[in-house]
Amino acid sequence: MAANLTPMYLAAEAKYRAAKTPEDKLAALEEMWRELPKHKSSEKLQADLKKKLSAARKALQQTGKKGPTRADPFYIPKTGAGQIALIGTPNVGKSSIVGGLTKAHVNITDYPFGTATPLPGMVPYEDIQIQLIDTPPVTAEHVPAGFPGLWRTADALVVVVDVSSDSVLEDVEACLNHLAERHIELTDGPRRLPQEPGATLKVPGLMLANKIDLAGASDNLDMLRELFDAPVRIEPLSTRDADRMARLPELLFKLIRVIRVYAKPPGKKPDLDEPFALPAGSDVHELARKVYRGHDRRIQSARIWGHGVADGQNVHLDHMLHDGDVVELRAD
Repeated sequence: MAANLTPMYLAAEAKYRAAKTPEDKLAALEEMWRELPKHKSSEKLQADLKKKLSAARKALQQTGKKGPTRADPFYIPKTGAGQIALIGTPNVGKSSIVGGLTKAHVNITDYPFGTATPLPGMVPYEDIQIQLIDTPPVTAEHVPAGFPGLWRTADALVVVVDVSSDSVLEDVEACLNHLAERHIELTDGPRRLPQEPGATLKVPGLMLANKIDLAGASDNLDMLRELFDAPVRIEPLSTRDADRMARLPELLFKLIRVIRVYAKPPGKKPDLDEPFALPAGSDVHELARKVYRGHDRRIQSARIWGHGVADGQNVHLDHMLHDGDVVELRAD
């Protein structure tokens, strides 16, 4: 036992012992790490905590892979090119957005808390599908149990606010405060995992200023942009405006930061109907692993048609791919 354990550490340890879900266990362990006195007599405990943190993160990533025994409604298997979860306070229009972009049977109501559990839908963008998840609302005092686990695993997060509301600043602050309390930060850059226990997880984010067509919304939007130091893009929206809604799929595609790469079997035409979605910055080797479903195959050669190369040029496995590239792989 380490010496001089603080009351805050002991309280966090009690939370860990009482935790029932992988998300709660991870949150408690991260709090224990922050509160643990870092000195020589606590080195053994530090090492033990690091192991528990690593195991808890793996458990959270593996959540939901055990089949029908799982009953967590906030576990949504990822499908499509990327997974995006919405966050917002009551009656900001999350369900209307998902209903307007997907074929999901959302529950659109005029009263608060009409959405009780997460509901995914697929947003078509050109030749791919993006998973968009409608979620129960948060308030300044409450977050539905299990929701933070979805925040951590989604590829991107979208904060939805009613920009016609007088409480728009408070509503935005409530959403971002809940994220900050769990060491999650929205970014206009790529997703970045914590480099050490207790560090911040950075997730690509977007803010939708919904109901821009209502009275007072334009002034509130100006105030929001002027007074609120938003870390991400603020996009005005009205679900009644077809042009604004039509722009959303492209914004969501840019948010998940993937590229579409088309495979070309040797001696045949490329398959341009079903691209492989890869993280931006991927190379040929990562495409090969995707094509061969995670198994390393010995690639004899790779030819590419696309960005910055001559058609059919031979490239190395570390050649960086771009959206729209066509790649021919020859393997053993």
